[in-house]
Amino acid sequence: MSKILLKNATIVPLDDEDTIYERASLAIQDDRILAIGTIPSDFDPDDIIDLSGKIITPGLYNAHTHAAMVFARGYAEDMPLDRWFNEGIWRLESALTRDMVHWGIRLAMIEMIRGGVIGFADHYFYMDEVAEAVVESGMRANLAWAVFGHEGGEVGITVPETVDFVKRWDGAANGRLRALFGPHSPYLCSDQFLARTAAVAVREGIGIHIHAAETEEQVKASLLEHDMTPIELLHDRGLFETHTIVAHAIHVSPVDIALMAQSKVHVAHCPSTHLRYAMGVTPVPDMLNAGVNVALGTDGAGSSVALNLWREIRLAVVMQRQARRDPEALGGLTPLIMAARNGAQALGFHRSGKLRPGYQADLIVIDATQPHYHPIHSVSASLVWNTEPADVQDVMVAGRWLMRDRKLLTLDEAAILSGFHEALAEMMARPLGQFKKYDVG
Repeated sequence: MSKILLKNATIVPLDDEDTIYERASLAIQDDRILAIGTIPSDFDPDDIIDLSGKIITPGLYNAHTHAAMVFARGYAEDMPLDRWFNEGIWRLESALTRDMVHWGIRLAMIEMIRGGVIGFADHYFYMDEVAEAVVESGMRANLAWAVFGHEGGEVGITVPETVDFVKRWDGAANGRLRALFGPHSPYLCSDQFLARTAAVAVREGIGIHIHAAETEEQVKASLLEHDMTPIELLHDRGLFETHTIVAHAIHVSPVDIALMAQSKVHVAHCPSTHLRYAMGVTPVPDMLNAGVNVALGTDGAGSSVALNLWREIRLAVVMQRQARRDPEALGGLTPLIMAARNGAQALGFHRSGKLRPGYQADLIVIDATQPHYHPIHSVSASLVWNTEPADVQDVMVAGRWLMRDRKLLTLDEAAILSGFHEALAEMMARPLGQFKKYDVG
């Protein structure tokens, strides 16, 4: 039985009361938080760590990414979304190999752990490779094998094969792994395929992770073909009858928001991608006010460049304030709650995302002694506006340190960088085809 005492820290548990503990202690027993503030007198720790000048918060969750796509970082720049797909990413991905995913996911994990991300919702290919990397890294993850379905056949794995994948991995690694369906989107998956996916998902108790309502053109095309918005279509076809993550949901109506709230849909908001491709502004405050669980994601590095959730936290705030002309939008700890608590809920880790006794010991330690942290007039403001990935000193998941004093403990950075560049050279030497075609409207 492992017992750890963290003492003299500022602790921000992200509870409902926005409590902030000053020079406080947190006790961990095995994989759980035993106590915060007042520590039982009979608690006899194996390890005592003085965190004076440091801040403890829950670990962050990246609610939508294509993590292995770090190989596409900076590959297709300064293009509108349709050209980014057709001339860039979906040509490059025609050369994708299992080996590239094997190394790409591990490089992405290094970046995420170093930035305080303890879990991620991944939507990509060769997902057995990703699952094995999650087991190795100690992170949490919610994995969806991306599928482009249509009546003439399925690109990638089939629906039965997806069920097998989910049964193979869901609940693995002592519950650190979740697995679900990953139909790409209503604009690339046929009606029949979406309905079939929903039926099997509901029958088997499997969740769904899907892109929707990314652009105005997608909404117009859906209305023209179905007399329904993409969100209404997904609701009508049954995809909201299970645990569902909708990535983006930028162009949504009040009716769409009400449907998502009633169906307990989780929205993954990805500000960097939305801004870089001028896709529009998600009505995040309206969603939160309606009761929709809105989490934050980085999307893949092919579109966002970085897997930096601190940047997404800040961009989420400033884009709403600018668009709404409201300097109070998403104030206080709200954006951090979106990145931690809401992310944990979106991924299905219901005993994570905040610090409280009985919850998983999933936390990060931030070094607030850095020059750009001084002075600290408001701990909340400093966390949201000052924190950079390099400020994350320690990362713990289920009572296990994944990083201590900036040293990775579960992943070999040098070996991963070497393997990544070898796989990338091999991939880039392959002839490119056209993996898919983006043609909406």
